[in-house]
Amino acid sequence: MQQHETNTNPIEYSKAFTNTADMHSRIADALTKLSICARSIGQYGRAHPLVEDMARTAMHAVAELLVVQPTVSMACTGSCFALDSFPIEDKTGCLAAFADSLNKRGVTELVLKTGITQDEIMDFAEAMSFSPESLTVRGTFAAEIARRNVTHIATLSGTMPVESREGGDPADIYEEALLLVEEALRAVESGLHIPVLEMRAVVSDSLQSLINDDSALLALTGIRSYDRYLSEHSVNVCILSMVLGKDLGLDAATTLELGISAMLHDVGKVFVPAEIVNKPGRLTQEEWQQIKRHPAEGARALAGLNDLPALASTIALEHHMYANGTGYPSTPGHYRPHLLSRLVAIVDAYDALTTDRPYRERWSSHQAMAWMLYEAPDQYDRLLLARFAAHAKLYPLGSLVKLRCGKYAVVVKGASKHPRTPVVRIIGESDSGALDVDMSTNEDPELEIDSLAQPVEVLLPYADRLVA
Repeated sequence: MQQHETNTNPIEYSKAFTNTADMHSRIADALTKLSICARSIGQYGRAHPLVEDMARTAMHAVAELLVVQPTVSMACTGSCFALDSFPIEDKTGCLAAFADSLNKRGVTELVLKTGITQDEIMDFAEAMSFSPESLTVRGTFAAEIARRNVTHIATLSGTMPVESREGGDPADIYEEALLLVEEALRAVESGLHIPVLEMRAVVSDSLQSLINDDSALLALTGIRSYDRYLSEHSVNVCILSMVLGKDLGLDAATTLELGISAMLHDVGKVFVPAEIVNKPGRLTQEEWQQIKRHPAEGARALAGLNDLPALASTIALEHHMYANGTGYPSTPGHYRPHLLSRLVAIVDAYDALTTDRPYRERWSSHQAMAWMLYEAPDQYDRLLLARFAAHAKLYPLGSLVKLRCGKYAVVVKGASKHPRTPVVRIIGESDSGALDVDMSTNEDPELEIDSLAQPVEVLLPYADRLVA
């Protein structure tokens, strides 16, 4: 019987199989090292030497892959990567998690191109450290890496299912946040998992609401319920911190991380007996020591949790440390709390002062701000306090203000009884021209305060003289 001829050369088939296997092996190696780099940058930050080593290793692995084929395009699903519809074998167990992470960020195809640099690897890995929720605020993952000028790594997106969230109404957002904080407090107390992803989603909703119109959500922070104090305080501090952060010019991703961290700043209180937290009378020395331990307990409970910003543990530890070195826990004289811890310290104090507590009645917003500005100004970061006070149209000592006539002045004296009418010193156009005006007795509408001013605004009229 005559055998049929075949068009398949066994030697060529063997070479093709070997080349395919080699290609898959190179892809698996490159993707594994990209995945490790992305995880490392999320844990240690971009500047850590370990991250630089990981990025260099990943770059070499990708370069070796692209020697064989100048451009490699891989589909990624929730469980694997595939080249030409053939799955890449996941020997290390890293690839499934990496593909799932990309999918959650809307990526269905990953493209690597010849010419990739270590900086591009770092930028790609840093973009992967943003949560899917924060990326919805910043835009798509592809847009994020494009902003970083990553040109040799590309991502494509197919139609990804998006979970529909109810919560556009500010009252719904606020109530959902309260329920999640209460769940988080119970979880911390019991040693269970904190609902971090759900908290990210509701804080992202809050941020979007503030971007659109902050009036309704801010109004809700004035609602007080005695039996929900800790959860309401946590949500209020979250919202007010994001308002101040947005006012300071923080980008959306950082503001989101700030909001999540601020929402969890007081979790250490669950380790303090309720009868001490709610005691109407004066605390004993022993009871006060228990209260003072709650920042360290909160930081310990939050440290290293998956999907939670590292900032959360820092703020939990530092939110009762003051700018003048007082507060608790005690620190060496040179220690300076994180900028955003100093921000949360202001908001935390303000919200606590404006809430009814078992041991005192709440103060009005003006009373609280005036006390912080004039009775305890050294406790808080002066610049941050000035920006926060501007929302209540109050002015700390040393702040620069613009008058209705267009001139600038410095606040030189204030009193908690008259926080909106300080004494200001007008900056004259001549070197000796300085005039003090007491706003509590001023009758000239042109000399009334119009707004807080930035130092650069004050210096502009003198630019020519300063340059000369």
